[in-house]
Amino acid sequence: MNILQFNVRLAEGGAAGVALDLHLRALQKGLTSRFVYGYGKGGKKSVSHHRYPQVIKQTPRGTAIANIALFRFLNRDLFGNLDNLYRTVIQTSGPLVLHFHVLHSYWLNLADIVTFCEKVKAQKPDVTLVWTLHDHWSVTGRCAFTDGCEGWKSGCQKCPTLSNYPPVRVARARPLIGGKRPRCRVRLRLGCPGRSPR
Repeated sequence: MNILQFNVRLAEGGAAGVALDLHLRALQKGLTSRFVYGYGKGGKKSVSHHRYPQVIKQTPRGTAIANIALFRFLNRDLFGNLDNLYRTVIQTSGPLVLHFHVLHSYWLNLADIVTFCEKVKAQKPDVTLVWTLHDHWSVTGRCAFTDGCEGWKSGCQKCPTLSNYPPVRVARARPLIGGKRPRCRVRLRLGCPGRSPR
């Protein structure tokens, strides 16, 4: 089995810790696993990059910096896709799992992720797509955490806090949420971390 874990960061944050743990456990079990991350601090390689096997920094520094600068005004990541990995993915022999974790935070454009998944699925119908939800980003206009705001339930109205992560200067969540939800319905298996009953 071949597994690719995707997360915006390699070893910074809770979602990165979960994804990295899954990656390392897969390697220990003899599976082929690679960890694809967006960028480290300042758009550079993660300071942890050389400590872990089979990790790939995916985003050029200029792309990460452009997304950081523009997000504050546009509320979305304009640049960033997985096209540079397409050939590698479709040429992988045997069962393949693409496991997505945190995709936002100045990394990937959601429409481009969906297009990538559709293209891969067309070439490799047996690929399994998994998206583990570590925050609220998939159901809100732009926020990773709702912090008590319930505006997302009715399609995001006037944003009560522009400083909520990821912070913005101009609120554009309302027009974005309508386009985001249909894209999130691509054929993915969703997973939500939680405590399992014993």
